[in-house]
Amino acid sequence: MIYIVGLGAGDIGQIPLKVMDVLKSGKPLYLRTDQHLMIDYLKDNDIKYTSFDSIYESNDRFEDVYQTIVDTLLKLNENQDIIYAVPGHPCVAEFTVKQLMKNSCAKIVGGQSFFDDMFGALNIDPIDGLMVMDALSFNVDNINTSMNLIIPQVFDQMTASNLKLDLMEKYDDEHQVCLVSAVGSAKEKLTWTALYEIDFDLELDNLLTLFVPKV
Repeated sequence: MIYIVGLGAGDIGQIPLKVMDVLKSGKPLYLRTDQHLMIDYLKDNDIKYTSFDSIYESNDRFEDVYQTIVDTLLKLNENQDIIYAVPGHPCVAEFTVKQLMKNSCAKIVGGQSFFDDMFGALNIDPIDGLMVMDALSFNVDNINTSMNLIIPQVFDQMTASNLKLDLMEKYDDEHQVCLVSAVGSAKEKLTWTALYEIDFDLELDNLLTLFVPKV
């Protein structure tokens, strides 16, 4: 069995007890990335893990990275139960989890999504209208500008630049947007800027989400 758990946004208080029990079970633990605020907790509690960050470094396309991770996990699971941990909640914006769940050997244990903290940080109510679009499979034609838009997984400057060009087809260049980093954690940071500036010397990381308010 592959036990899939979510590490939340980074604060230890966000981790459900059932997820904590799995992390401490002694089963081999694999992380999609160790670029996460929970890493210090794992190290401090002597919880051994292996990350897949080296796969990111050796592949140019995220699609190839994720498929390699999935193939590796399935191979590792042939002889033993393993744990696979991802940022946030496993069911939110996680391509590898979608692929793994096509196999009966995978089970989602739980985790906390960043959405609850995002709503609070931005003071928005999703019932007023909300769209969520993955930065890696973004389609500008599907945008409804009368709804708030959340775009997770703005990993790097190239992703931000591509998003900017697409979004400027629908929004004014000066439209104010927010780059939200590590939401819900002690390192939470909200940076409001004009749309055309989102790839201008801004700090980008794998915990970054772009919020585009409705028009």
